Amino acid sequence: MINIRFVFTVVACAIGIGITQAKINPKASFRVAAYNIRYAAEADEKTGNGWDLRKGPLARLVTQHDFDIVGTQEGNSRQLEDLKKLLPAFDIVSHPYGGKGDLHNAAIFYKKELFELIDSGVFWLSETPEVPSIGWDATDRRVCNWAKFKDKRSGKEFYFFNAHFYWRKHIAKQESGPLMARKIKEIAGDTPVIVTGDFNSRPETPQIAAIKKIVNDAYDVTMTAKQGAEGTGFPGGVFQGDPGGRIDYIFVSPKIRVLDYKVLSDRYNDDRYPSDHLPVTSLIEF
Repeated sequence: MINIRFVFTVVACAIGIGITQAKINPKASFRVAAYNIRYAAEADEKTGNGWDLRKGPLARLVTQHDFDIVGTQEGNSRQLEDLKKLLPAFDIVSHPYGGKGDLHNAAIFYKKELFELIDSGVFWLSETPEVPSIGWDATDRRVCNWAKFKDKRSGKEFYFFNAHFYWRKHIAKQESGPLMARKIKEIAGDTPVIVTGDFNSRPETPQIAAIKKIVNDAYDVTMTAKQGAEGTGFPGGVFQGDPGGRIDYIFVSPKIRVLDYKVLSDRYNDDRYPSDHLPVTSLIEF
């Protein structure tokens, strides 16, 4: 005959162990975003879209939608300093890469309260990724800036890669995809990975297909209905109207769950976006 007291004891112990393990190893869950913030172009001043007008609404978008970590593209050093003042909860890992005099930055903004920076680095999107260089048929440097973080609440570690592909020439974009995939595997190994960026590439292109061989597109694997516009990018310096194609992405390792996917279209002054890209955001969990 089965000893009922013994069965209850075993079940209670199993439940207790499960609860203890959950406390020791809680899930890492936070909101990720990708956002090209548009460089501070002189031409934008003439059209009423200057950085000094845009920076407040852009920072409010970040806080109102509760981004925890966001990969940005294009902002110069002054823009990053402005955002650091407007977003005091965040710290920055950045690296200059392109534009006139390498003034643009691939920057990762992260909440200091949530994440501990463990390591960081950069590689160039070129035939010689270890040294500052222009790749293939591009006319300026493009980079992937990466950082390794520890989620302070769960203790889990992950890598965050943030890139900006060249925009005009075909070969530079096409070759950057396989390079990204190779370097991500080389740097991160089996550690969970999040990848953000302005890839200047539609989903059907071979460069995006190359990246999707190792990571999932959040758009494809979201567990809830997608929200917002399909497209994310406008022609350079356009801050109104409907966006064009989907060129900004969040990618995640296969074991990371994507709880939602949103393209945000917050406006200021009734009809203007804070940038000529719409931010993409997902709540993720692993």
